[in-house]
Amino acid sequence: MPSTPTPASAAFRSATSEDCADLALLADMATRRLTSFLWGQMASPGQSSFEIGRNVIRNDTSHYMHCENWRVAEHDGKLVGALNGYVIPEPTGSPPALDVVKPLNALKDVAAGTWYIAVASIYPEYQGKGFGRALLAEAESIARAAGKDRLTLMVGSFNTRAYALYEKCGFTEWERRPFVPFPGSDEPGEWVLMAKDL
Repeated sequence: MPSTPTPASAAFRSATSEDCADLALLADMATRRLTSFLWGQMASPGQSSFEIGRNVIRNDTSHYMHCENWRVAEHDGKLVGALNGYVIPEPTGSPPALDVVKPLNALKDVAAGTWYIAVASIYPEYQGKGFGRALLAEAESIARAAGKDRLTLMVGSFNTRAYALYEKCGFTEWERRPFVPFPGSDEPGEWVLMAKDL
């Protein structure tokens, strides 16, 4: 009988300003280029979208993506992935937004009050080894510590591998909204809001 491989162990720590380049890349991987597209809207001519993202993560203490709001996963002393999340505030009337984020904002309104996983991302060379599950377990611990009994996240319907992982980890569909394409994005589909009761 073949043995089941033992999942690799991850050590978690709070992110620091030294991690910001990794965090910017992991955020963009998790959002399938949406984050760098949005950062690019803020960039001056010739300026890298990742420069903008790194600066936001490093310096903007009011932004949910500030480095203090991240947990980093390490294995054998190497950064393998990271987690970012927060409690979604109650809707107060969304400010004007680009079309690409309107469906996401609408789903966040549905999920108000939950602990929301904004980013859960593992570098490709470490995927399929249990680190994704470890990130989700870490998110559950943080949500419980924050007094929340529901964990939420969003995934594109076209991201079948991530969707399957979330289902295996106990997340179920809550609601969907149409995906609005942007330059370099995935093919059309839907944004799927998924939830797990804790």
